Amino acid sequence: MHRFFVSDFFNFEFIRILSTARYGGCEIAEALEAAANIKDSDAESWSEEWQRQSLLAEALAKEARERGDYSAASSAFFRASNYARASQYMLYDYFRHSARIILLLERSKDLFKQGSTLMTGVTTHSLMIPYLEGIEMPAFLYLPNRILSAKNVGRHPLVINLCGGDSTQEEMFLVSAFAGVSRGFAVLTFEGPGQGILLKKSKLPMQPAFENVVSSVLDFLCKLDPCGKSQYNIDLGRISVVGQSLGAYFALRAAADSRIRACVAIDPPYDMWDIAVSRLPHWFLTGWVAGYITNYMFNSIVSLLSRLNFQLKWEVSHMLAMTGERDASGAFRALKKFTLGGAEDSRYLDKIKCPVFVSGAGSSLYFDPTKSSQKIYAELIHLETPKKELWIAEEAAQGGFQAKVGAFELANHRIFTWLEKQDQ
Repeated sequence: MHRFFVSDFFNFEFIRILSTARYGGCEIAEALEAAANIKDSDAESWSEEWQRQSLLAEALAKEARERGDYSAASSAFFRASNYARASQYMLYDYFRHSARIILLLERSKDLFKQGSTLMTGVTTHSLMIPYLEGIEMPAFLYLPNRILSAKNVGRHPLVINLCGGDSTQEEMFLVSAFAGVSRGFAVLTFEGPGQGILLKKSKLPMQPAFENVVSSVLDFLCKLDPCGKSQYNIDLGRISVVGQSLGAYFALRAAADSRIRACVAIDPPYDMWDIAVSRLPHWFLTGWVAGYITNYMFNSIVSLLSRLNFQLKWEVSHMLAMTGERDASGAFRALKKFTLGGAEDSRYLDKIKCPVFVSGAGSSLYFDPTKSSQKIYAELIHLETPKKELWIAEEAAQGGFQAKVGAFELANHRIFTWLEKQDQ
């Protein structure tokens, strides 16, 4: 397959942006122009170039809006938003770049809202969901206009589309939420602790037991539309949860709630410790876990390795922010909390009673499907075959990249036709 960058990380993240072209998050020539000016594994050139493309797209959006071309304006605002999101993505040092990252992320959100108000065929409601005392989670509820949902009689089935470990809810609209709305589903996205603006600005660490976060969302929805007769017209008896990558792990945890009627987990991890195993030498990691290597030595070696590998540098920095830990040893140790495992008689997946669709990516940068997706499917032994389905893709065009990057259209076809089948 053609490569845009030598490094796997930059190449994957560029394709991730390029993949959103299908749903309005990218213009091919704009992306290729950006790629030509980005230095491989250089965070500053990545940030500067995507920021430049964002400003150009924003100017076009405003021009189109002034001329009454709201369709072009909406699309350009979405591109400007996505490029602004991309411009902060590689800025790995959250402590040094905090103010800059927040500014870019807030700009991305503002541009997205401007684009969403101009959309045709979709009505967008901006919501704030109570979480903990004094903390609210930003959310969007997307409703299809009746012309797009003729096959759905009555109220709209609802999909809760979860963010993952490094995505924003605005990006999730371009990945899968819009595809759901165009098929007649109502779709809710939100940013929880450890995600998006709540991570970058509020510094809220991620919660391994994400089912508690989704439970708060479900409680909010029940209060928002107790009888299904509110302006939103959503069917609370048909709520599904969809997630990609770490968001798929969250989806599986959320699926234990009896209010979830179906779960789609696209390329989930079984255990986040697998990231540590894949990034560090086996002897070094086992020596540290056994106590032969001190935390000080561990932090020093990880720091040295990070200087030699930008991807590792970015991942360690993101883990520090995501977990709220102060050093690499604490962040790596915190990964062990993100697991679906347990004793044979108390496995988390045993709690899931609803139908589950799980996929794996044979060319993933992060998770080996034999240790994640296939293991998850095998542990859903209590579900009969009609209630569970496994899809493993090898080649990129067939969904072989993590989170189905490069194949969003194919993934959404699989996701939403499977969800529709659950209503039959």
